[in-house]
Amino acid sequence: MPPKETPKKPATVISRPPISDSSLLYIPLDAVEGFKERIETGIDWTSIALATRHHRSKRQKDEIPTVTFSQALQNKIKKSILNGFLDETSSLSLDEHWELLLPITLWDVAKFANEEGQICFHSINCITENIDKLIKKAVKFGNRELLKKELRQVSILRVNDSEMTELDSGLAEFTKLVTLNLCGNFIGDIDTSVLPPGLRTLELQCNWITQTLTFAEHLPVDLLHLGLARNLLTNDSLEGLPRLPHQLTVLDLSENDIYDLYAVLEALGRLPYLKALSLAGNPCSVCMGYAPITIWRLPRLSWLDSREVLSTDRPTDGFEPHPDDVRSSYFNFTIFRIMSAPQPPKPEKGAVTTFHVELELPLLDATRRQFLMFRRNESLREMQPPPEDEPWPKMPSVIADSKIGIESSDEASSHESDVYKHLTTKNSREICHFTTFESNRVQWNKLMNFQEPVIRIFCPDLTALRDTFRTIVTLRLVYSVVLQYNLVPPKATKGKSDADPASSARQAFPENLTCHFGFGIDTIRF
Repeated sequence: MPPKETPKKPATVISRPPISDSSLLYIPLDAVEGFKERIETGIDWTSIALATRHHRSKRQKDEIPTVTFSQALQNKIKKSILNGFLDETSSLSLDEHWELLLPITLWDVAKFANEEGQICFHSINCITENIDKLIKKAVKFGNRELLKKELRQVSILRVNDSEMTELDSGLAEFTKLVTLNLCGNFIGDIDTSVLPPGLRTLELQCNWITQTLTFAEHLPVDLLHLGLARNLLTNDSLEGLPRLPHQLTVLDLSENDIYDLYAVLEALGRLPYLKALSLAGNPCSVCMGYAPITIWRLPRLSWLDSREVLSTDRPTDGFEPHPDDVRSSYFNFTIFRIMSAPQPPKPEKGAVTTFHVELELPLLDATRRQFLMFRRNESLREMQPPPEDEPWPKMPSVIADSKIGIESSDEASSHESDVYKHLTTKNSREICHFTTFESNRVQWNKLMNFQEPVIRIFCPDLTALRDTFRTIVTLRLVYSVVLQYNLVPPKATKGKSDADPASSARQAFPENLTCHFGFGIDTIRF
């Protein structure tokens, strides 16, 4: 008899919260004026995020004067070593500049400048590669015009961080240019008519480019590398991507505001030779299906976000992503363990002491975001619970903040002090904000282990999830004392009374309180 076939178990149905296409909207249509500023009020950003936001804010607030490419290049030359060798009004000859000023400048930087100063010095003098060879040749022949001529024959040119706003015909004079770096300027549109035809690499990171339609089709046909990171690109800016040069192999679109993954992949699917793509830092890059769907839709891709695509990364046959995999994700925060926390004093009868962790994520709180987005009220007071007839008793709960440390007086700073007597109490009923997520509660131990994951947050707002990784995350270790009431009187214990001062040892402030944690987002697996 043939063996009986074991019936296959039906696949487990994944429980998904309902999501609509409205979650992909970057700006709600019915949002009141200034909602973004109100949402982001009081948020601590990282230094890189602050620099990016400052660079973008100049476009809206400050009146930036027009600075052409030629003016920006001259301003950069004036700050570099080249200035003395190109200045025809200088009282020193080329030999004197070479023998006196150049060695002195290099020696000062090498001996007295800190690491930051050396980096800035190198940035000022990295207009092109092998700049010393250009200077040496001009000094050898004693001809400043030769240096000007040789400078326009270089293959690599960097005019970054020069407040440039537009390109002009001065760029067309660099006929042998292969690599052009214009990062960190205020360029909003690209005049492709002045770009050298032999250009292979064009770096435009950290500018004010909002769309690609006007210049994408007219870029040099042999362009291989295009960098558009940290600009102002959104889903409305994708129309020009299919018109990029077909020879393009590397495209950097990271740190923009592209939130619809399918839209950008549809546009990039028309580039037959695209091998390396970077979308990290966009809202679409934090969705659950970002990496598998990107590799699935772009099978020729060899590198994604500076990581090589391996054969094991590619989806298997029959892979079909769920539509919600590009609309949402889950934010996971895990506390692995906490070590060296001081032992709390023995509580009163009927009290239970616990430790838990609080995580403050302002941008992931949907209630606060919706309240600030669609209402003009400046206060969150109306969202607090109504008062009761009798005042709620204050529960003895204390907080240790990872950013500010444990608050203590002068006495608490001594080695013999009890840290638990100098922590601030917290009313557990009072609503301070709507941005705090709590872990499970555990009893004190020398090594306190938590469940995995401690916090799991569903995030249909990809922009808020992306911005969460640009903020400073606040982590608090909270010690709570909860009173439990029992009608049965407790039994009297033998031995020393709780009031005996010798029964409670004084706790010293911990020298090394260690917390092992990690956070990230969910990705689909196949």
